[in-house]
Amino acid sequence: MKFRSYQFFFLLSVVLVIATLCSTILQLVEANGATNELTNFKYIMANGEVSYSPIALGVVLVVVGLVNLFGLMISGFQNFDLQKRVTILNLLLVVGYYLLMGIYVWVLAADSFVLSLPLLFPFFVFVFNVLAFFAARRTEAAILAKATGFRLRD
Repeated sequence: MKFRSYQFFFLLSVVLVIATLCSTILQLVEANGATNELTNFKYIMANGEVSYSPIALGVVLVVVGLVNLFGLMISGFQNFDLQKRVTILNLLLVVGYYLLMGIYVWVLAADSFVLSLPLLFPFFVFVFNVLAFFAARRTEAAILAKATGFRLRD
């Protein structure tokens, strides 16, 4: 069995989700210069207090990772319809993650914020899922074209 391009995209998406889960995604700077950190599971204030209110961000990312892992596992069976549905679900989850992130940033309303690179990883997951969707479609079309190309003629 060959390792196909859409399987590589699923695997790369899982790795990026794990990297995002393990890092700080945003630093919020207040007017007095205090810096608060926002991770996917907690909000760490400058005075050391920890709030676990943004746990929903982490939960959404864990679901994104699990859906990508499921997509990777079913790609071995070449169930292209289910793969396409999984990638669409994953695209919706990543959009929901960024909407939730925007709500948290709006509610926290710091004077300024510093973006970190792991905040862009879910965007790359989105791009890789789009690429996986089109790669699965192309592979399915190639298999169907090969199967219908060998028919006997009168």
